[in-house]
Amino acid sequence: MSYEIRAMSLGEILDTGFRLVRDEFVPLVGIAATVQVPVAVLGALTQKGEFFLPALFGLLILGLAGSPIVLAATTFAVGEVYLGRSITVGGSLRAAIGIILPLAGTMLLYYVAVLLGLLLLIVPGIFLVLSWLLAWPIMVLEGVFGPAALGRSYELMRGHRLRGLGATVVSWLILAIVTNIFQLVFSFVPMVGPVFSGLASAVGTAYVSAVIVVLYFDVRCRKEAFDLEHLAQLVAAQPALA
Repeated sequence: MSYEIRAMSLGEILDTGFRLVRDEFVPLVGIAATVQVPVAVLGALTQKGEFFLPALFGLLILGLAGSPIVLAATTFAVGEVYLGRSITVGGSLRAAIGIILPLAGTMLLYYVAVLLGLLLLIVPGIFLVLSWLLAWPIMVLEGVFGPAALGRSYELMRGHRLRGLGATVVSWLILAIVTNIFQLVFSFVPMVGPVFSGLASAVGTAYVSAVIVVLYFDVRCRKEAFDLEHLAQLVAAQPALA
């Protein structure tokens, strides 16, 4: 499956994110489900007194270790698919595990700075979140980490923060709607309900990651002519005519 890599409107970004998830539904949702389903099941178990502490401990481990790996793996997979390459769940997870230490260090720096910004009358924190919106694809797809990754995201998002805000709000609203519908429909079914809720969260997570990755390439096309660079690479890779 091939996708047109170019500067897009907000609607086109959201639509392309949807098509990416639809076309590669099994691997993309499968990657996200490796954490989202256990999180949903453990969350249900915390409601039962005898399982509260073990389930809470499991949620803590998944939140600290599993979630960053899965987000990185999903970002990697979406980027590969968007550029016309094949993916596997295992290969994407291995790529994420390989960068987990510098990624974790960068995200610690990110969260500390955003928290401080939120404490300063909220607005500075929101500004930083929008400025660093592309940190994940920069880390995963470019291999740039630490202050350099945050600085690159800041420069790329300069002049595009409102579009980033729109893409983020809409994609997260879709995630919330899908998850809540599944929770409402299946909540009455013991254990099966949390599994379906986790799968719904996995679909939403894959979609949000896809939107951010498409936004990343959109901004690069606008600022760095990435579409022309990518086209030149495709032409160079074609076999020469006899």
